[in-house]
Amino acid sequence: LETPYNRSDESILNTFQSGSALVYDGEKLILLGKDGKQINENGTEIVAKTDNVVVFKKKAAYGLLDAMGNELAPNKYRRIQTVIAGELYAYTAQKDGMDVLGLIDGKGKVKSEALFDDLTIINQGDKFYIKGFVSNGKQALFDASGNEIFSPVFQNVEPIDNEKYFVYTENTRKGLIGRDYMKYIPAAYDNLNLVCFKKDTLFIAKNDNKTYILTPDNKTLDVLEGNIKDFISYNKNGEIVYIADSMLNYGIRSNKRGWLVEPKYLDVFAQSKDIFIVREKDKWGGIDINGQVKIPFEYKKVRASTSKTCIVFYDGKNKSLVLKDNGQQIDFPKTDNALPKTDYVEYKVKNEKVRLYFDGSEVKDKFKTIGVNKNGILVAKNKKGWSYFDSKTYDNLTDEYFDFATGFTSDGAAYVVKDKKLLQIDRQFTITRTILDDNYKNLNDIANILLMSEQIKRNTVIVTDKNDKKTLLKIIR
Repeated sequence: LETPYNRSDESILNTFQSGSALVYDGEKLILLGKDGKQINENGTEIVAKTDNVVVFKKKAAYGLLDAMGNELAPNKYRRIQTVIAGELYAYTAQKDGMDVLGLIDGKGKVKSEALFDDLTIINQGDKFYIKGFVSNGKQALFDASGNEIFSPVFQNVEPIDNEKYFVYTENTRKGLIGRDYMKYIPAAYDNLNLVCFKKDTLFIAKNDNKTYILTPDNKTLDVLEGNIKDFISYNKNGEIVYIADSMLNYGIRSNKRGWLVEPKYLDVFAQSKDIFIVREKDKWGGIDINGQVKIPFEYKKVRASTSKTCIVFYDGKNKSLVLKDNGQQIDFPKTDNALPKTDYVEYKVKNEKVRLYFDGSEVKDKFKTIGVNKNGILVAKNKKGWSYFDSKTYDNLTDEYFDFATGFTSDGAAYVVKDKKLLQIDRQFTITRTILDDNYKNLNDIANILLMSEQIKRNTVIVTDKNDKKTLLKIIR
């Protein structure tokens, strides 16, 4: 992740990417070549550099250079701001005496003329888009390279998890449109959302209290007076089974057979294998798709792991229960507080926090928070802060304490937060570099994203500074 670190009295913002480094010389930024000489000419103010793209200012106008000082875009713009670092930028020009924005790529090519009052980056899954807002209330949509997908002819166009379709808005009503501007579902609904069943694509539309299940070609599969909570199955015969409410009570419904379980439950929490977790009066239990009770209604509290691999039932008075996603049920002692995870449940007994792994092993100590426990290293928080401990003896492996800490990646890096800075450390707990300084928010969340980036195949992260400005940064492994 390309971000600042300090070296003596100079601050190097990137280390000779594409042949030069961006360096603070006193209070001004300069481009420094590998020969130690300044690249940019005097009078050229360097604003930012990412890879081979440099934003510069000269004679009160902005332009782009490459890393060796060659001009990519002339200094004719009122301002240039980063949209996607090194790849896409927003430029400011004047039109009818007003400042308006356009898009220019990292090679200096203008992707959009200056039309927009504002530009903002949005994400859908692992893809990024740019919205352009014009003064008449219409919106344009661009891909991450700055290519126009939709011109500003609709009130709103939103990407969804299907590159073929977009949700558009006309006269405050929503419909479905393709990249070729073909309208698959007319703008006739208060809301429209995508639902995917393996290779099948459906849409859920709402008008007042009516919910419609639609195909992409606008065929109606079911209409419900109420709301859909969750979908269970969709088979080749076109039968959809789903959890829905009617008159504020939940049941299980088929679009071909009607209500399979009459709507009599006050809430539905989740599905685990073939068991549905529902609330009857003030107690939680579990039923199957035919309404047969599989977990008795004895528990006042229920909680699921983020990964949905297990659900815990507890109320502090009776024994507690773990329901795993394979249907296995495990009893554990009564508790007022339980936190289920992928392969363990963490709970409190008096002031002691206990971690019960599903293989039967336990971690016990008076840690405030227990983090990753892997390869003999336990990441945990005690009264002094976050640190690293031997997972068997709980002895400290380092004298260092942090405001937050992650486990280690496969190549031996971990991410910690200290003094409002995001740092990377090695297995000797030595700081190897500063990732982000104290100008940025949500450092704990970013640390977790960096740790998981390889596993979730993520190569970018959006960071927000103290002024609520967002920047997209690449993760370099």
